[in-house]
Amino acid sequence: MTEKKQIFIGTANPSKLPYLCGFFDGTGIECVSPAALGIKAFDAPENGRTAEENAIEKAASWHRIAKMSVFALDAGLLFLDLPDNDPDQPGVHVRRAAGHSMNDEEMLMWFAGVAHRHGGRLRAAWQDSYCIMRTPGAFRTFTFTRQMLEPNAFIITDTPCAGRLDGWPLNSISVDIPTGKYWLEMTDSDRARSKAANAEKNEFVHELRQWVRRTAGELLGEA
Repeated sequence: MTEKKQIFIGTANPSKLPYLCGFFDGTGIECVSPAALGIKAFDAPENGRTAEENAIEKAASWHRIAKMSVFALDAGLLFLDLPDNDPDQPGVHVRRAAGHSMNDEEMLMWFAGVAHRHGGRLRAAWQDSYCIMRTPGAFRTFTFTRQMLEPNAFIITDTPCAGRLDGWPLNSISVDIPTGKYWLEMTDSDRARSKAANAEKNEFVHELRQWVRRTAGELLGEA
């Protein structure tokens, strides 16, 4: 009998959990959440200089506590309309951009203020980095390149919409460029229109999804 393949989803963010699990739909790989292992109130460290370093550090930290293969994500926020060295560039320290760890509402208002200082709207992109780790010595990463960021751009605005999504506060001030709609107010029709408007973005999303499935299959299948 073939042993069931499982992967631990290394996140304490309730909004990221279903997103990360979605990569494994139809693969036969079972996703295991922190709650399923009775893990509560665990904050993985983020001491890296880049999203990739943080993704590796997060995966290793979760691996130590879960003692199984891990899928982890870290992301840095880049304002495409500002120079890389602009003091308003948060980089990988998005939650700590104000000089301390912000809660959701503080983070929302901080970045609405950044947008306000620059005319009310800024093009932004999340530079995601993903890590699949079988052991701390056997892992692989996938990080969005600058080429991938432009078609993934969206608008950060200084005026929040009414909606809130726990764990992802910036979604309340994120506006989809093709439709002009707030992310939290987009309908299925809006999402389909936005997806159709950017074939290059769709290509990168497909590349990432294929990488996750292929890499997880390879690493989980190794002895």
